Amino acid sequence: MTLIAHLTDLHFGAEDHAVVSALAEELTGDPPDLVAVSGDLTMRARRHEFRAARAFLDGLGAPVLAVPGNHDITPFALIERFLDPYGRWRQEVAAETEPIWHNGHVAVAGLNTARRYGQSLDWSRGRVTRKRLTGLAERFAAMPAGLVRIVVAHHPLVPPEGGPKVKLVGGAERAVMALTQLGVRLVLAGHLHRGYARFASAAGDSPLIVQGATSTSVRLRGEPNAYNRIRIGADARPVISIRVWDGRAWTTRTRETGVAEAPAGTVQTRELGLHGPADRSRH
Repeated sequence: MTLIAHLTDLHFGAEDHAVVSALAEELTGDPPDLVAVSGDLTMRARRHEFRAARAFLDGLGAPVLAVPGNHDITPFALIERFLDPYGRWRQEVAAETEPIWHNGHVAVAGLNTARRYGQSLDWSRGRVTRKRLTGLAERFAAMPAGLVRIVVAHHPLVPPEGGPKVKLVGGAERAVMALTQLGVRLVLAGHLHRGYARFASAAGDSPLIVQGATSTSVRLRGEPNAYNRIRIGADARPVISIRVWDGRAWTTRTRETGVAEAPAGTVQTRELGLHGPADRSRH
């Protein structure tokens, strides 16, 4: 069994200090095998924000795999943004923007969907390029065969089911096709500050896209701070628990899975959101 804590949209520089402290206590008290962070570690890509995010992640005592989000590229130093958009990331966070991790059971790979500029005025939307998808395929091919494949990216590939219209990452359809062909089981993402989970397509072999609300920032968009605890068993089934901050403690709102037959103690559903009665269980 592998346990992954999926955090997203930390936004240091606009963080809730009480939530940061409580999350660090929770994760160090019951450490996962991997902390996966799907972008936006900072609010404005300032160096002190990166350093605060790095200090928080270093203190968790678990391996960390993080990818940049649109907020992690400076909006102020435009020459730097165009010529060296990930310079601060590499200096303060990690040498790679698309890291990899595996433990003999699962293989996790980062996919950088942030972009320094775009044809439209909304540069925050992001894009999945063919080059990055080719690189992802090469990195998976270099890992041991038979591992459960998981991708961590910042921008959403699918909208919430029955929810408001949202802007998906550029190249979303192309990305879904490529990830399906690669046999990716899960995609962990953020950006919208809204938690839900949907299969990427009606095809039974498509990845389950797991979105997260902001884990630690004050930039709430109708949902409380939250993160996902994802257990991958020997049968490769993901069991997802949404851990929600209620202002005093972390609680579990729902337990759901992206497979046709839910394990005991889970709720079978196509969409995973912050609904249902809260309970105080750890997982």
